[in-house]
Amino acid sequence: METTIKNLLASHLQRTLDDDRPIVVMTCGIAGAGKTTLAKAIEATYPAFTRISIDDITCQNHGIYGIDYEASAALYEQYQDEADITYRARYRALLADKKDVILERSFYAREDREEYRKMAHDGGARVVLVFLKAEGDEGKEFLWNRICKRSNRGKTADSALDISRETFEMYWRGFEDPVGEGEIVVKVG
Repeated sequence: METTIKNLLASHLQRTLDDDRPIVVMTCGIAGAGKTTLAKAIEATYPAFTRISIDDITCQNHGIYGIDYEASAALYEQYQDEADITYRARYRALLADKKDVILERSFYAREDREEYRKMAHDGGARVVLVFLKAEGDEGKEFLWNRICKRSNRGKTADSALDISRETFEMYWRGFEDPVGEGEIVVKVG
């Protein structure tokens, strides 16, 4: 990830004399694409950035799915909805404070991307949309294998939900790739 940041993203992640607006990095990709890894690497390389993650918020408030609270789809959804309110509030507060932000989120739908992009622009920030893209059957299987390996290592706040093949297939079919949205494409797989 360090090479990706250095070679592909570095020039987009710094304020300049010509453009000193706060920067909002929007990670975009299906489960297993590397959004958390990228977000944490950017945060480590550029400490002025603050990373916001629904998974982290849920873990802080309730612990880890299936470990600290019941492995219930309804409860998980309730906690995700609750965390989303906190996520949005933190995002707005950071924008108001003119801070650089990393939005760790799948941004699977164009509508979701447009909503968060509008908030950034309304807050006077510049958006960097990073699309972690897996292509074709080979890319799809790469991501599925990554999810399986991650699952075998045990649950963490970043990978608490058990993703079945059926759920993964649903994610794959429902993902709306950003096209013509100023996205920076990072190929995975």
